[in-house]
Amino acid sequence: MTAPAPLRRTFVGPQGIRAGWRLLLFVVLAQGVIGLPLQWFVVRVLGLGDGGEWTAPGFMLAETVGGLGIVPTFAAAWLMSRIERRPFGAYGLPWRGAFGRQFWAGWGWGLGGVAALAALIAALGGLRVAGWALSGAALARAAVLWAIAMTLIGLAEEFAFRGYPQFTLASGIGFWRAAALLSLVFGGLHYFLKPMENLADFASVGLIGLFLCLTLRRTGSLWFAVGFHAGFDYAALTVVGAPNTGNGGRPVGDHLLATTFTGPDWLTGGPRGIEASLLVFPVIAVLFVLFDRRYPAAAAPR
Repeated sequence: MTAPAPLRRTFVGPQGIRAGWRLLLFVVLAQGVIGLPLQWFVVRVLGLGDGGEWTAPGFMLAETVGGLGIVPTFAAAWLMSRIERRPFGAYGLPWRGAFGRQFWAGWGWGLGGVAALAALIAALGGLRVAGWALSGAALARAAVLWAIAMTLIGLAEEFAFRGYPQFTLASGIGFWRAAALLSLVFGGLHYFLKPMENLADFASVGLIGLFLCLTLRRTGSLWFAVGFHAGFDYAALTVVGAPNTGNGGRPVGDHLLATTFTGPDWLTGGPRGIEASLLVFPVIAVLFVLFDRRYPAAAAPR
């Protein structure tokens, strides 16, 4: 309160600490103060980690304690909630409604979006299903473990991008400006940090991020977005068995359906997976239109 006025205006605005500084503090807490020591303890002391292979248990561990994992981001957001004197649920994940109707509706929309995309690719001869890739206990085990892993992915990534960061940036520059900026970051991280990515994948991931911001705006929480993210990834990676550049352009080893992809990359997505197929863009457009009609009123505070 006694700082010189110019210095105070740099850090403090009408609503308290300015949004940019709060977001920076959140990132430092999540990635540095909490995240790095936690990862060191898990890897070096406990000896956990799967060497980078794409397995369901490996994903569960990574999405819980990894760089954008649930523990560091949730802990950092909880500390920020104490500083800002807000309830933790204000950042998009209220306990009321957790894993409830909106979450399962999101799962259904995510599964449906991939089913429509896969059907379009198959109709043009780019995808063929020859039956189940697994059977019996192996099929059941993979289906259950990957469902848990994908739910953790949805929870971790949605809160890391559209939880505290979206709430905080929106308080400074408005909801949709914040949504556009964070969606660009979401797509950009996929593009620059994963090998073999292309602009189609960058655009599709960014637009899906923007769609998930719309679901936050219309439903008032992230639970629909968490379910959609989990259902979309589960359908694409686990059920269909699409490849992914994060796995060297290969599908996960225990995917459920015996699928074959043939044709040009614009049709199948190539090693980037079906989210990089050009057919994903009409599917995303339909998702925007249908969701706008199904949830016409904004539930989040303006």
